[in-house]
Amino acid sequence: MNDRKRQVMEAAHTLFVEKGFVRTSVQDILDKSGISKGTFYNYFSSKKELLISIFEKIKMETDQRRIEVLAGRQANDKNAFIEQIQVKMEISKENKLFALFYGVLMSEDEELKGLVQQYHFDELCWAQKRIAEVFGEQVRPYSVDLAVLLYGMVQNTIHFAVTAGAEIEINSIIAYSLRRIEKIAENVVKTKDQLFDPDIVERLEPEEALNRKKKKESLFNQIDKIKKSADEEQKELLSFLKEELQSSVPRRALIYAVMSQIDQKKKLEHLVDEVLRFNT
Repeated sequence: MNDRKRQVMEAAHTLFVEKGFVRTSVQDILDKSGISKGTFYNYFSSKKELLISIFEKIKMETDQRRIEVLAGRQANDKNAFIEQIQVKMEISKENKLFALFYGVLMSEDEELKGLVQQYHFDELCWAQKRIAEVFGEQVRPYSVDLAVLLYGMVQNTIHFAVTAGAEIEINSIIAYSLRRIEKIAENVVKTKDQLFDPDIVERLEPEEALNRKKKKESLFNQIDKIKKSADEEQKELLSFLKEELQSSVPRRALIYAVMSQIDQKKKLEHLVDEVLRFNT
């Protein structure tokens, strides 16, 4: 991401938190970031697209930091899982995510409201998968139940601690909650007590969204694979390509221009076309 685009996003982020999404105008963003209207529309087609890009940036940062936490450790490392949950909470606090979500919920934009719901849903899906990795495949049938209970326990405990003025570290609350969930996991496996079928996750997520996610994952994995043996110039092109494809509204002309300069473009062309097709 270039410095100018980052500057616009940071200015808008601050305004969306302070004034709310609805009350922030494009002109407000122009004034705070010090850019022209033409420059703004070179990066974003609307204020809404800008907010979507901010959400996507926060999600990508969360995913990346969670990957870094797990690097070199076993998937079933409970301490790593605790740290990964804490990462999400730290990033939410750093980005004042609650204020951003509140601003969206005060708007009448159903697409943005759906995006917020999807954001929470994706987090639950992540927790469900990690719970199965941490506690073993035998808990997979109960993984949605356990994910819901874990986050409910953590969030309500934090809320009570703040209200009561109790100084308890967040990682201690997460660790405490996870120990309780571990005991519940042992019990539900024995009793086969289940609320939600784990397949509910895939049923709730729209088929198109699932397909888009799979296509993007395949493409990004292929880009990362090519980067390993590429020279510095090619790595830079591949990184730029990946960043542009992660945008809420990828710039097609720019993507294909970059693609023409990539040595192993034949390995990417079909996947790029498939991913861009979902954005038509």
